[in-house]
This record gives sequence, C-alpha cells and structure tokens, in this order.
Amino acid sequence: MVVDNANYRVLQIALNNTPAVATVIAGSNGLGCSMNQFNAADGLGLDSSGQLYVADYGCNRVVRFPSNSNSATSGTLLGSVAQASLLSINSLTGDIYVASNSGNAIYKFVGGSGSPVVAAGSNGVGNALNQLSGPNGVYYDYLYTNALYVADSGNNRVMKFPSGSTSATYGTVVAGSNSGGSGANQLSNPRYIIVDSSGTLYIADGNNNRIQRWLPNATNGTTIAGGSQGTASNQLNVPEQILFDKYQNLLVADRVNNRIQRFNLTTC
Repeated sequence: MVVDNANYRVLQIALNNTPAVATVIAGSNGLGCSMNQFNAADGLGLDSSGQLYVADYGCNRVVRFPSNSNSATSGTLLGSVAQASLLSINSLTGDIYVASNSGNAIYKFVGGSGSPVVAAGSNGVGNALNQLSGPNGVYYDYLYTNALYVADSGNNRVMKFPSGSTSATYGTVVAGSNSGGSGANQLSNPRYIIVDSSGTLYIADGNNNRIQRWLPNATNGTTIAGGSQGTASNQLNVPEQILFDKYQNLLVADRVNNRIQRFNLTTC
C-alpha cells in the first residue's frame, strides 16, 4: 500500500505482476476533508484485522477505513492530530502512534480508539531529551526492542523512548544529533525509521537522499542505498517511508521521484 499524496488517494499495489498493478482502496475523490477524501494524506498502516488507518496531514486527523475498502468507501474519524504525519501500529496491542509535526509530539491511540494521549514530546519545540522538533516519522518496534523510535526531523536525529513513555519521559538519541549534515555521524531531515531483529536501525535520511544503516550503539551510519539526488535506480530524492517485504528486501517510498524502490539488502 502507498499514499498517493498529490492524487488524494491510497493505492494497493500488487508487486507480483509486471508491470505492478495498482488499485484504489481509499480516496480518489478530489481534495477535501470529507470522509471519502484526503488533503495531503501522509502516513498509513493496517491493523491485525485488516483495517486501514490514514494520517491526513492537511485535515489534521487520522481516518479509519474497513478492510476491502475502495474509492466509494467513507472512513470514520479516529481522532484529531495537528499535522498528522506518519504513523505506526503495535499489532500486539492495537495501539496506534502518530507523529504530530506542528505539535512536536507523538500521540498514541490506546487500543486503536479513544482520545489520543502523548507518548513523547509535547514540551514545546526544542532539542532537550524530552522535546521534539517537527517529528515526521514514528515506529513502534513490538517485535524486538519493545520501544518507540522517532524521526525527530528538525533536530536531525532519531530518538528512542521506552514502552509506556509519556510527555514526562526523556528519550535517548540513537542516531544523528551532530547538527544537520551529510557525514557518517550526521542526518539531515530524517523521515522514517525501522528496526530489524538485531536492533539495527534503517533510516530514511531525507535531505541526504540516502538510506542509512545504523548498528546498535554505533556512532556512525553506513549508506546502503542512494547517497545522491537523482532518478537513476541507485539514486533517491527525499526518501520517506521504508519497510521490509516478506523476503527482507527494503522498500523505499522515493517521494519526489514518485516511485517505490526495492533494494536487496544482501547486496548492500
């Protein structure tokens, strides 16, 4: 699945076809904030029952759609989040984590319902360990580390918070925070994070047009994809959300290039 931002829709893409076949599963009804429309949709996720959640940045909300939805389906409002960006779902608990870009916070919908509570930040914009600055990406790793990771974009760093964190919780910097830059120990506008079984971080380093692999407790990252801006198959242009497929290939939403890139990590 992919958010097709400028077309105000969510697509499901069958990668086992050549060429890949895309089907509209939400939106595609023009720009707006009706329950079958989007205004700058950004993040998405599926819960364990197949329900779709979409973070609609432009409408300051998170919308839920039933499984097997299509362009004619109207969603239901899960809740309001200022400039809702990317989201992450804990499939074990049903908790939904959403990055609030302008709120400098991560919000959690406990069990996928109710009013959102603060899971990190919400202490004003800043670079203290209990603050965030324009966070874009959030990833809850329920499989391996049981921790919350935040792409703290404005601070050019990745933060880690323990399970059960609140606005009072101080996080740990696990990557970047050496001022914005392109060095091996730097990030510039990180967009998203995922974690593998060894605790290794994979970071979409937006303004550096690269994917960084950051080993546990390391002070430097290694570029495994991209590294220069362009449209060639070995280049990226503001990579956004990333994930592993069932074969452990890395899929990258190459935002400005309007494409999805797949990388075989055994060759990286």
